[in-house]
Amino acid sequence: MLQRLHFSGFFLIAVFISCSASLFLATDPIQMTLLFLSVLVLGAYLLIFIRESEKQQQNNFQIHQYQTMHQAFEQFNEYAIFTIDGALIKSSHPHLYPTLAEFIQKLDKRFETSEQWPMLKRWIEELHMGEILLKYAQNSNEKHRILLARVLPQDQPHFPIKSIFVGFEDVTVQFSEIDSIQNELAITQRFIEKAPFGVFYLNKSRQIIACNHTLCDWLKQNREEILNCRIEHLMDGIEDCNTAKIKVITIKPFRYPPFKAIWFSPALSDEVSASIVCRIDGLVIDDSRHSNSEETFLKASIAGVIIQKSGEIISFNQAFQDLLEGVTSSNVININDNLLSILSHNSQVQLTDALNASILSPVELALHGGKTHCIAYISQIDKDRNEYLLQLMDISQQKRLEQQFIQSQKMQAVGQLAGGIAHDFNNLLTAMIGFCDLLLQRYMPNDPSYLDVSQIKQNANRAANLVRQLLAFSRQQTLQPRIVNVTDTLAELSSLLRRLIGAKIDLDVVHGRDIWPVRVDISQFEQVIINLAVNSRDAMVDGGKLTIRTSNVSNLKPVQVGHETMPTGDFVTIEVIDTGSGIADENLEHIFEPFFSTKEVGAGTGLGLSTVYGIVKQTGGFIFVESEMNKGTTFRICLPRYLGADDTKVILPEIHHGDLSGSGTVLLVEDEDAVRMFSARALREKGYKVLEACNGEDALEIIKQGAEFDLLITDVVMPQMDGPELNKKVRELIPDLKTIFISGYTEDAFRKNLGDDTNIHFLPKPFTLKDLAAKVRDIISN
Repeated sequence: MLQRLHFSGFFLIAVFISCSASLFLATDPIQMTLLFLSVLVLGAYLLIFIRESEKQQQNNFQIHQYQTMHQAFEQFNEYAIFTIDGALIKSSHPHLYPTLAEFIQKLDKRFETSEQWPMLKRWIEELHMGEILLKYAQNSNEKHRILLARVLPQDQPHFPIKSIFVGFEDVTVQFSEIDSIQNELAITQRFIEKAPFGVFYLNKSRQIIACNHTLCDWLKQNREEILNCRIEHLMDGIEDCNTAKIKVITIKPFRYPPFKAIWFSPALSDEVSASIVCRIDGLVIDDSRHSNSEETFLKASIAGVIIQKSGEIISFNQAFQDLLEGVTSSNVININDNLLSILSHNSQVQLTDALNASILSPVELALHGGKTHCIAYISQIDKDRNEYLLQLMDISQQKRLEQQFIQSQKMQAVGQLAGGIAHDFNNLLTAMIGFCDLLLQRYMPNDPSYLDVSQIKQNANRAANLVRQLLAFSRQQTLQPRIVNVTDTLAELSSLLRRLIGAKIDLDVVHGRDIWPVRVDISQFEQVIINLAVNSRDAMVDGGKLTIRTSNVSNLKPVQVGHETMPTGDFVTIEVIDTGSGIADENLEHIFEPFFSTKEVGAGTGLGLSTVYGIVKQTGGFIFVESEMNKGTTFRICLPRYLGADDTKVILPEIHHGDLSGSGTVLLVEDEDAVRMFSARALREKGYKVLEACNGEDALEIIKQGAEFDLLITDVVMPQMDGPELNKKVRELIPDLKTIFISGYTEDAFRKNLGDDTNIHFLPKPFTLKDLAAKVRDIISN
């Protein structure tokens, strides 16, 4: 501090210290009073002096900062510095930009023709740091100029004023060479298309797959009519074309006189070959113009590239450049770059093997990123220099269709497998749960054995829940649809969702206006939302935000999203958006598959999303997923709008209390011995007489022997004769017989083949003793 004070400061401090010492030594009261007042006055002067010195130091530091900033940005032709309130601090044109608002208005008029200006304007208004190239022209006659614009907010502790810097540097000269190259390339392309010679390309089937405008004009046909024509139909004298040569041929335009031409032909043994033809019907030909036919070939509309055996690019055409759009970071490929660097790893190996093979053959290549696929037809154009010509045919759309078909077939196959497993497990679980019910009747609740059997039944019920989830994925569960207002349903469900996701996660439910009604099973729809919310919760371990948003969407044409295609029509969209860890790209195609999970072992069954998929699909809807690592995931459910009348009857399960015993005779047909044994024993204990049959043929034999019964209980799936067929034959003998079908499959799977017969009922597996007894009593007593 003392080092920063000038001489007057030292003097004040010395006087202050002297007066303070005299005050302690004085004995006279008057003298002490005067000395005390002197000390106060000198202390005040000293404090004022110190404050002024510090303020002067701060001003000097601020001036130094501005000078440093000015020196740092002298490279900019034009710049301005404003406070965040819009006041001008410093500018290369101080009289033109008195405020930030006027500065933006002047720039708006100046750069209104630039595509990049709206982004730069937003950066300035939002104090966003960034750097961008502006391409603009003051008028239509002026040549375009390119400016490097930089926005730099200043919000650092050592800088005294929060401000924003905007600067412009003219870099037009640096880009002039690129414009020149592009112009020359465009001129060359126009020359090839309108060249005084014809250019065409043949595949190994000797079909023309591309040509220039000159050849079309000679043949008096448009390009579409020429493509895929065999060369023999358009030219004579080309029979011997297995080796590269120059020969005279006859070109035969359709309905016009033929004419002679010179054909500069490569060997046609390769997959794709380029040819040049020159008319000689009275025209003077300068053969020196055609000394570089390979370069001419590369100007075609089909993507072509000439490489060395190592992959180094020698030449390429504009079509090849267009093919690479979105593959490289700059969307630009240069001479001497390596073609292998823009291919996937597997394609690099395949191309290298193809170039080293004794016989050149087409090879399928995937460009880096895996979104662009093409077939490469390889021709060796210079054996001494190991130069090869690659003609690339884009097959990306075909590959996407193949992947969509494969994914659809895979999900269908997995669904069938899941349905079959669920059916078999339901038979096992029916016996397990049923015999547990029989055992529980023997013990009192305080008996240790009662608790053991209860544990067995509880775990069997858990297994039954997993089986129901498999049935949901395979779209074989029984639904009870009704007309639902999605807005009301989500409002009622929001309190439960908040308890499920916990306090660390914010829930935001955004309801769209006038949401259309949909026809869904309300409990299954709620299960879908709960499963997605729990999945999002698990992805936000450290907290985050869960957003559920609804809206109406009308598709005027089919919409392709991933492997799914949504048809035209009206849909209600429910989006579940989280800010969690996201899903890796390699896992996106598998997340709806049963038992697929990226969680730790024991953290989940892997059936949550597969259940969601099955329910949405069985309802007639679509589900899409978008995800980005460390940013979040969006699940989008699209359900078809319901346009009919609300005439859907909801069948609610009946609740039975008290005694479930009854009387009557039941014919029980079940091919699973354990299920049949439990069912028969349970019904006998409830007072029914039970006739047992292990298949349909035995059941018919019992009936033909004259047995009388009140109710038929039959499994749906049985060998030789299934349940519906047995029921049909029994109805021929007993028309008014009541029937209960029991099955591990959904009721909808066979109900559509039986009509609306009121004497036909359904009991899904697995069922408990109470379920069976209640169902039988209700049907026999009615």
